[in-house]
Amino acid sequence: MTITHGSLQHPNSDGAQIGSGASHPETAQPPQNLQAAPDRDNSRQENTAEHSAKTHSAGRILMLRHGLTDWNIEHRFQGNTDIPLNDAGREQVRGALNEFAALASDGVPVDGVVSSPLVRAVESGKIIAEGLGVPYLGAYEGLQERSFGELEGLVVTPELVADARSGANPTVEPREEFVARALTAFNRVRAAHPGKNIVVATHGMLIAVTMTVLLEHEHPEALTVDGIYPIPPNASITQLPTALLDAAIDRHVVTHSEGDVGPEPLPEGLAGGTLTLIRHGQTDWNKNRLMQGVSDIPLNETGRQQAHETGAKLQQMGLRYDRVLSSPLSRAHETAQRVGEFFGLTVSQTYPELVERAYGAAEGKNIPDYESAAPDRFYPGVETERDLYVRAVRALREVVRQYPGERLMVVSHGSLIRRAISAAQGYEHTQEVPNAQPLEVDIAGLFAWDSRGYFGD
Repeated sequence: MTITHGSLQHPNSDGAQIGSGASHPETAQPPQNLQAAPDRDNSRQENTAEHSAKTHSAGRILMLRHGLTDWNIEHRFQGNTDIPLNDAGREQVRGALNEFAALASDGVPVDGVVSSPLVRAVESGKIIAEGLGVPYLGAYEGLQERSFGELEGLVVTPELVADARSGANPTVEPREEFVARALTAFNRVRAAHPGKNIVVATHGMLIAVTMTVLLEHEHPEALTVDGIYPIPPNASITQLPTALLDAAIDRHVVTHSEGDVGPEPLPEGLAGGTLTLIRHGQTDWNKNRLMQGVSDIPLNETGRQQAHETGAKLQQMGLRYDRVLSSPLSRAHETAQRVGEFFGLTVSQTYPELVERAYGAAEGKNIPDYESAAPDRFYPGVETERDLYVRAVRALREVVRQYPGERLMVVSHGSLIRRAISAAQGYEHTQEVPNAQPLEVDIAGLFAWDSRGYFGD
């Protein structure tokens, strides 16, 4: 459902789809029963469907394009430039309160408002929250308008629009990156407010592109002849078809870069060889429960002490090692050096493939448990679970092939180690791997693992 407020059609210069039917949003209304469609995603792995059912319940997301700005009137590319509402824009947003009142009378009362971090969206959201007497729940990173780089502030021309659309201008945010951050931001809103009707004050191009990728497969009739959803007018309301969100995330966000890996014969000369994985010691980000990923965060004093204690304990147990290897990230490398000292060893080689799972836009954040269970569905740029498994197995097989028969100590990271253990034992290792914890891996199981069988490909 698309609700347009006001009779004036203003320049849609938040984005670059000008001239694509933006002045006639009624030509692209989704079918009336679209929102009632059940959540479904046959292309997802089984655990994704279960995760969605556990974290999402009925509720609606109502996207409000911010009110008018001076740059809208002047027909300028606005993008991420933080342009405030003008007085006409504030009045437009106040006028939208009547539409929300009508929705409430139809059984869709608003429970709260969130927004893009940009001031024109924040102010629009706060006007709605105050007018409806509901809480403003804050700004969500990822809901801001597409960045148009060096085009921002320029008056829109057909040539510049073509330049932005084609991808030829390297300063314009790539479309797929824009889509990924928008879809994951809406997923965070949905999961954070289950069963609630939430207004999202955001931007014209973001609404149009999000609707395009949601509708293009199942409801192409809702798009224009050019295959796009029109940019809505300022202060208009567009209902997000949340039933289609998971499938769009699968297509545009949770994309795999690693190929399959199958069983391989055990290398010759393995007799006497062992493979011990150790997670690095504690860092300040571990202590504060921040997503670390590939950010190069050093050990803290507790982590250095943990590494010392692990080395001493392994030595006291009478264990012996021939070689110490590690991830190149400093927290792993320093842990390896400190543990190796007890055996007269230094790190002989680092492997980029042994770094932690990349957590993309989630790195540096303390995220809720339901997001950490499937971070690639809530943040752009996160390495998929499947790719992490494949990378871990390939890297450790290579280590074993390179040093057959040696007693190997490999210092890496919690997420990678957990997937390596899971692959080697053939079922998921669900326990968190503590800092500086040594775990021995079944080498035969590691070489027997088949990604296709494990993930049901």
